[in-house]
Parts: sequence; structure tokens; C-alpha cells
Amino acid sequence: MEIAGYQIKQCIAEGGMASAYLAEQSVLGRLVVLKVLDTVINDSRLAYRRFLNEGKLLAALKHPNIITIFDIGRTDDFVYISMEYVAGGDLKQRLQDGPLPPARAMDILEAVAQGLGAAHAEGIVHRDVKPGNILFRADGTPLLSDFGIAKSLYADVDLTATGVFLGSPNYMAPEQAEAADVDGRADIYSLGIILYEMLVGEKPYQSESVIDVIHMHKTAPIPRLSRPLAVYQGLLDRMLAKARSERFKDVAALIHYLRSLRASGALSVTPSAPAASANTAVTQIRWDALPNRWLRYVLYGLLGLTLVGYGVLFYLERQLDSSPRAVDPGDAAGLAATTAALQRAVPPLNTAAPLDPQAVAAAAVWLGQHSLNEQRLTTPPRDNAYYYFSRVLQLDPTNVAARNGIRAVAGAYALLAEAALDHGEALRAQAYVRLGQQIEPDNEALRLLAELTAPRQVGVVERLTRWWRRLGS
Repeated sequence: MEIAGYQIKQCIAEGGMASAYLAEQSVLGRLVVLKVLDTVINDSRLAYRRFLNEGKLLAALKHPNIITIFDIGRTDDFVYISMEYVAGGDLKQRLQDGPLPPARAMDILEAVAQGLGAAHAEGIVHRDVKPGNILFRADGTPLLSDFGIAKSLYADVDLTATGVFLGSPNYMAPEQAEAADVDGRADIYSLGIILYEMLVGEKPYQSESVIDVIHMHKTAPIPRLSRPLAVYQGLLDRMLAKARSERFKDVAALIHYLRSLRASGALSVTPSAPAASANTAVTQIRWDALPNRWLRYVLYGLLGLTLVGYGVLFYLERQLDSSPRAVDPGDAAGLAATTAALQRAVPPLNTAAPLDPQAVAAAAVWLGQHSLNEQRLTTPPRDNAYYYFSRVLQLDPTNVAARNGIRAVAGAYALLAEAALDHGEALRAQAYVRLGQQIEPDNEALRLLAELTAPRQVGVVERLTRWWRRLGS
């Protein structure tokens, strides 16, 4: 891929709709991130408009806690957004090590809230605030990014289709799951979920079923914090209220409340890191207190061997993780597991209260489309496009959106098979074709690809020719 004025260095992220590349802007010699939409693969006008919408919205926002946009452009086959490169990773990566010190969590909360406040002041609701969209500069400054599904309250046209909700289920405000109009209070709710995760180290609502998680956001009680963190409970309650009328009316009210807590000295009594219990025995090795120097040498040697062993294990793990899968993003085993999960999923849901079947269908259709965009076609078993569309058809066999979704999954496998053929990967192409035909046996594109990828008999002369060429190379 070539984009005039930029030298592409490496791909740093790939998604269902766009990819991100680290690049150098030739004229200024600075590193940037290019977010690129391939208009050949993503030929949907809606995807194109959403992508340009993100660039225009971000370009209009100038704030220290919002990612900076440098340029928006188009080549023959690509549309791209050139944006600030930050080297500090994202909040999702930092939370993998457990909860943050409360003081740091409050700093991140206030910084992100200020960025949201600037967006809301321009009539822009983010609608997808989550740890993966909170980046950090090298100096630790938090930045809000990825306005791909943001909505401008002042725009004449909304890019959300009727009856479809957008956002990440683990951080979604209750009103987003109803495909209702949203305002800045939806972002405050999402930020409240992130606050809980920063303080506790895990999400407040968890289930194997994503639909159950959405239901919990609407009906489950607000989680309670442990005694050492109880000072933050009032803040959390105001951010996570189920009815948006009971949340902070805007980000300015949230920031005022937070600063009032700081000024009162209430936050100074909270622990900055988990303290050791008084009953916990702490063992420390005093190397210089060991009576025998030879014993010290033995212990040094054992320590060295342990480190070497860990190094070998780490290398082997990296090698295994980097090895390519035979078939991806779905294989025969994954499709079989999904089919088994569907057979076990005859009851609608494992929820305490009954759900409206239409609401369940709308949620599952959205989840199916989201999985399709993320290329989770038939894996993992209970979180992929085929699973969600099939669940809708179990509830409503006449659902048009679900039937179209099933066809889209088969079509996605046809595209993957074509790409594999272009790269000379015949076996991978055959696997994709077989998977697609199991989903939609009458798919014409898959039928033609099956003929192209069908194994053929190789004669003795051709075998000898291939062997001779292999020797020559």
C-alpha cells in the first residue's frame, strides 16, 4: 500500500472496517498513525461515511485530552486519517495488570472527562468510551480516541440505522441498548464503568452471554465498592444510575463533584496501593546473613537457572503465539462448537426477568453485525456472527435481518477464499469454501470457488517438473 506523502513502516492494528499503520510523514519527518479504510473491500456507503465522519469530528476538536488529527485524504482505493502517534499504550493494556492506585484512577477520570466535555460542548457524543479508546502520551497524559461511531447532535443526518444501537456492550449505557436517542450522559455512564474497573480491576457486569451483560446494564443493581474504596461510592452511583435523569447532568457537574471531593480531603485517606495485612508474614531473604558463602553461591546459581528457564518458556510461548493458524477467523472445529452451542441454547436467555423478544432480536442482530465487522465469523463458539444471527432465527425464523446476516457470513468466507487464492494458499481457500458452503449451500460465489479450489490429479511429468524446479531453487 502506498499513500503519497507518507512512508508506511508497519501495521499496528487491524479491524473489520479499517486498519492502522505506523508511518512517517515525509515532509515533516514525524511519526503518525494512519487509519486507513480500504474502499474496495468496504464498499458500503455507510462505512465510508462513518469513516469520514470520524475524521471531520476529530479535526474539529482541539483539546489536550483528545487525539490530534493532522490530515484527511483519499487515494484511488483508500481513505485515510492521519493522526497523532502516541507511544504510551492504552488503558486496556494497563488494566491487565490489575486495579490502578485510586489517585491515578481519579487523574485519568478527570482528564478523560475534560476531553468528553470538549466534545459535548461541540454537540458530539462519543458513544463508545472504553479502555481501548483511552490512549496515553509518553508523559502519561490520557487521550480520548476513536470517534468512529460518534454522533453529532447538531447534524442533520445520523449515521445510525433505525433500530440499531452502537457501542461496546461491556461499557454501554442502558439507553443505548434500546436504540434510543442518546446524549452526553451515555458517555458519563461508560466512564463510570471504566472508573469501577480502574478501582476494582474487573468489569462490574460479567456473563458468558453478551446479551445477558446488556440486560444487566439495564436491570442489575449498581455495584458496591469495598470499605477502603467506599469514599468513591457516591461518585459511582451518580455516574451509573440506570435512569439518565439521575446521573450527573453533564461532564462539568461530574468534574465539579470530583474536585469537591479532593478539596474536602476525602480522597487523601484512600490507599494508593493494596496494603499488606497485619497478619500477613512477609519473608525477605537476607543474602549477606547466610552463614555459608558456598550456600550463597548455590542459591545464586539456582536463581540464574530459574531466570534462564523462564526466558526459554517466554521464547517458546512467543513462538507458539506467532505461528499462523491453519484457518482463521473460523475453522471447522469452531463451526462445530458454534452449532453445538446453538443446540444447547433453546431457552431464550439465562436472565432473572423476561425480555421482550423484539429487544432480544434487535440486540442479537446488532451483535451479529458487530462480530461480522470484526471478522468473528464462526469463532469463538458463543460470540460470533453466525451464532448471533442463528439465535435470532431460532426465536423468529422470518427475521429478514438475520437471514441477510447469514448470507453475509457466507459471503465473507467467499472473500476470504478469494484472498487466499490470490496468495497461492489453496488449502486455506478450500477450507474457507467448505465452511461457507456449510452455512449457505446455495451460494453461487462459493460454488464457483469450490470448482477453482478442487484438488486435481497431478501427472508423473508434472510431479517431476515440480521436483526439478524445487532442486533448482
